[in-house]
Amino acid sequence: MTHKSDAEIIRETRNTARYFAENRHIAWVLLVVVILWGIYGYVNMPKRKDPDIPVRLAVALCPWPGVHAEKIEQLVTRKMEAKIAENSRIHPPSDYDFGIMSISLNGLSIVYVQLGEDVEDTKKEFNDIHLKLDGLKDLPEGAGPIRFISDFGDTAALMLTVASPKEGPDEIALRAQSIRRAIRGVRSGAAADGRGSRATLVVALPFATNPQVLSRGLHLFGQYMKENSLGWDLRPIQGSGFLALDFATCAEDEAVFDLVGRFLRERIHEEEVHPDAWMPVIVRDPEDTEAKLAAVAAEKYSYRELDDFTDLIQRTLQPVPQVSKVDRTGVLGQEILLEYSQERLASYGIQPYKIGDILRARNINLPGGVLQIEGKEIGIDPSGEFKNEKEIGNVLIPASPSSMPLYLRDLVDIHRGYESPPRFLNYYSWRDARGEWHRSRAVTLAVLMRSGEQIGAFGAQIDKALAEVRQQLPEDLMIVRTSDQPRQVSEEVSLFMKALYEALILVVLVAWLGFWEWRSALLMALSIPLTLAMTFGMMDLLGVDVQQVSIASLIIALGLLVDDPVVAGDAVKRDLALGHPSLTASWLGPTKLAKAILYATITNIVAYLPFRLLSGDTGLFLATLPIVMACSLISSRLVSMTFIPLLGYYLLRPPRKPEPSLEERRTRGFTGFYYRMGSAAIRHRWGVFTGSLVFLGVGALFFSQLKTSFFPDDLQYLSYVDVWLPNDASLLTTNEAAVQAERVVEEVADEYGRTHPGKDGKPRQVLKSVTTFVGGGGPRFWISVSPELQQQNYAQLILEMENKEDTPLLARPLQQALSARIPGARVDVHQLQINPVDFPVEVRISGRADLGLRKDDADVRVLRRLSHEVKEIFRSIPQADRVRDDWDEESFVVSLQVDPDRANLAGISNLDVAGSCASAMNGIPLTTLREGDKEIPVLARLRMEERARLSDIKSLYIYSIENANKVPLLQVSTVHSQMRTERIRRRDHFRTFAVHCFPVPGALASEVLEQAYPRLKALEDRLPPGYRMDIGGEQAKQDQGFAELAMVLAISAAGIFLALVFQFNNAVKPFLVFAAVPYGMVGALGALYVMGAPFGFMAFLGIASLVGVIVSHVIVLFDFIEEMHEKGEPLRESLLDAGIVRLRPVMITVGATVLGLFPLAVHGGPLWEPLCYAQIGGLSVATFIELILVPVLYAIFVEDLKLVRWKGTGEPSS
Repeated sequence: MTHKSDAEIIRETRNTARYFAENRHIAWVLLVVVILWGIYGYVNMPKRKDPDIPVRLAVALCPWPGVHAEKIEQLVTRKMEAKIAENSRIHPPSDYDFGIMSISLNGLSIVYVQLGEDVEDTKKEFNDIHLKLDGLKDLPEGAGPIRFISDFGDTAALMLTVASPKEGPDEIALRAQSIRRAIRGVRSGAAADGRGSRATLVVALPFATNPQVLSRGLHLFGQYMKENSLGWDLRPIQGSGFLALDFATCAEDEAVFDLVGRFLRERIHEEEVHPDAWMPVIVRDPEDTEAKLAAVAAEKYSYRELDDFTDLIQRTLQPVPQVSKVDRTGVLGQEILLEYSQERLASYGIQPYKIGDILRARNINLPGGVLQIEGKEIGIDPSGEFKNEKEIGNVLIPASPSSMPLYLRDLVDIHRGYESPPRFLNYYSWRDARGEWHRSRAVTLAVLMRSGEQIGAFGAQIDKALAEVRQQLPEDLMIVRTSDQPRQVSEEVSLFMKALYEALILVVLVAWLGFWEWRSALLMALSIPLTLAMTFGMMDLLGVDVQQVSIASLIIALGLLVDDPVVAGDAVKRDLALGHPSLTASWLGPTKLAKAILYATITNIVAYLPFRLLSGDTGLFLATLPIVMACSLISSRLVSMTFIPLLGYYLLRPPRKPEPSLEERRTRGFTGFYYRMGSAAIRHRWGVFTGSLVFLGVGALFFSQLKTSFFPDDLQYLSYVDVWLPNDASLLTTNEAAVQAERVVEEVADEYGRTHPGKDGKPRQVLKSVTTFVGGGGPRFWISVSPELQQQNYAQLILEMENKEDTPLLARPLQQALSARIPGARVDVHQLQINPVDFPVEVRISGRADLGLRKDDADVRVLRRLSHEVKEIFRSIPQADRVRDDWDEESFVVSLQVDPDRANLAGISNLDVAGSCASAMNGIPLTTLREGDKEIPVLARLRMEERARLSDIKSLYIYSIENANKVPLLQVSTVHSQMRTERIRRRDHFRTFAVHCFPVPGALASEVLEQAYPRLKALEDRLPPGYRMDIGGEQAKQDQGFAELAMVLAISAAGIFLALVFQFNNAVKPFLVFAAVPYGMVGALGALYVMGAPFGFMAFLGIASLVGVIVSHVIVLFDFIEEMHEKGEPLRESLLDAGIVRLRPVMITVGATVLGLFPLAVHGGPLWEPLCYAQIGGLSVATFIELILVPVLYAIFVEDLKLVRWKGTGEPSS
């Protein structure tokens, strides 16, 4: 580097700094333009909590009712996987992610497909996969159709749960009055026989539900009561909103309730009880009716009413301009059921499927053509479309030739009900004014926002639409926001902006303390908003949105943003002190340092830009970091060469007393202390260097003591609980477990609120609500939470806290209580994650050999044995908790297997058996009833009392499609029992057992895996041929993430090195510049150790980003060393005088950076804390190293190693 004299610069230079200083009117206009541009950019940029990360995941579903999982896998799943694999853009298999993953269940195949991380047009690839699956023609008969869900990754911006309130005291009083009057009326005609007392079993329903739907069940219970000699003189009662059975009995209430429970288990399917029905009560004294009903008061509104309410809300929200889609979850579909007795149909020679033929022929909506008569057109309307279920009952059914036709209502029981048994339910648990918890049936709406829209405008328009539709809905209907991204985004952006404002104040305070005069501090204070305004304008042009990463990037950049104005302002002050006029000094100072500042800016940009090379969700999450850093650094450079000269001209003045000379500063105050310490260090440079190596060894010790954790959990109001039961669990059993889990959650939260009271000393309400989905997961309410598809043995509880700070604190006691108090269930409490890992510790065993279909059972046995060994390894580790695999244990299955030969002899085919069984057990669709835009299926199904027990099934009639033959099922089948796998998982085309576990509270996943690794390695070495072991979970993702960061760090260092070679025209000096970097890393590791923060991705990122900051400081220091050298100073004085000149700017810049990071560490949550700690510690240590050790190393390179030559006065070094 060569430096011109001030006179040469003044005479020869024409640059932006001089232009802005000399053309101040134009400069002021441009300054106002920049401010307006920044304001417009900030307002115009979309606001969101997290970066927009596309979910490249889709799922294909293929039902095959009644078929077991192994057959599903062989004949459906494998074919779907092969067809999907024809797409070339699927994610390649890896330890940390999959391309194709499948689950084969009884009656259903689920295949997940994930696109590669480089795919941008996901719709195109998903459409291609969809077309390929549509072309799959060799599926077995009865399988399909395939349903491909390409929008599986769509995340709801707002989740509205619509729930029914409990029936209020006024409605209960009116209902009780009606029931009381009916009971007295019935009992007035009953003769007293003296053997017992009268009691009435009452079942209430919402007023909108027809009580007739329960009449047959109540009639059957009456018969059951007689069979068990528990009651006599039975008298049914029916009224608006209730159905009752009055009877005489000698039994106590407990015995009657016990009989009700046995009846539900033995005579009818308990899960088929009408879902609108209340719990039954027994009324002996009619005066107790109201109190009895109040004790079991259930929801006021029926599922049908909730369907209508949410349908209205959905149609109201869909046209909102910012809304892309509104989905409903938890709607219980309606059905028209024709329940038949097989004996009655058989007596008339009528087969169930023939009823469907007759109804379909009648229920048409087709035109009959047009007849033209005398110039007029007369339409012929042959439509016989059903208007209601009564018209269905009025259809004439031809019976046998010897009997008259019958109305359908005389053959079957016709009633409107719901999908039975239900496959999916939604509940909302809430707290009333007295603090008591209630559980209500609910329907949840997921509202999705259009891409690129403003979340604030979206929330405002939704509020407006809801206010309008609220007027058409009942006042007491609950409409709650169970997931509210507009609120979350507003809070997060406000929080990060608060951190930014606090950082700005601290930076200005540091500048004022550093310069110790208000003019320089004000210049720094004005430069920062100008730089931010220019940065916001650039971000808007580049399509960057306002979210936590982009705002945090600005906070991280603050120290760098200040560096250029500090250096430029300090240079202006020195030139004023040298006697230059204000106009000249305002641009001369920045011009003299322009080259050094330019290379420092390039160095920092080069340091951050390689982070764009990070792949996957991590790369997408941090994509805005290098962009915002580059924008802010470029803006800082432009401001320092444009507006700093302009403002410096008006603000800065020559010092009132002369600045002390370098000779004076060598002996006075802090600079004198620095000079003496630096001189001693240079004299004993090899001792100092040896001591620095010991310091590096301390850094290695710090690193060995740090725990590792890839990404922390997010800090949010929401968390969720997964409840898994064994594969053969029914929806009713799963719902009972979910109810139990809700109670545990409520009790633990209330206890936590008591033990952690508020500021007033009173217990706090910690838990706000619980939204429960039974039979599957809810909508995707968070981008990192993939919803589980509908499976009867699964329930999801979404917990909402009053204060998000309680979410992580409550997770541990919740997990402990749920694990201890819900036996037989796998219950996991999850906090929301930023970079999701399904399970912290995961080991996968896969069978890679092609064994053939006949050896599949042996393959499963080998996989189960190996997975059992892996589980035993983890169970022996104290830090491991909740060790399990993802297949579950085999289930005990009882099945009826058809003997084909006996069936053929009876004139029955296997197809006849399948059709008759499906009709009787599950119901067969006959036709539909249209009501508005809804199509309600009409099904025929055997009466509940004729299919409740295994003995009933054996006597089921099997009808032949080809003739009039019918035989009992037992005649052509036998009963078998066996253990069977009901869940088969495959990963990238091979069966895979995944064993996973969680670390105990206070431990990390890395500690668990570290202890297990030797035994896992030994197991891997003795795996049978064709089997392999992979380690997944957090470890796989961490290895991949750290490997990429190391590559990025190497590219960044190489780029900086090349820039330095060009700057210095020397290949040795760059190594001197880099010399301070390892010591800064030691400071970062020490800060992480002291703060107890784990070493994870963000800590690694903080350390990697230190390189550019440290190097940029050293570059400017070297520029001053060269300048002093050219002035003829000896080596030692040049090194230390450069440090003296740079001491104040360096201290101000580092102080501003370090203090500016504190608000981000406080407000940024667990994600940003490690990065802040690493940078605070690294910069603090690197500053000392820069000012002391860099001169020492420079002296070693010049005087001892002779790698850098120090020439005479005016000659550049090389």
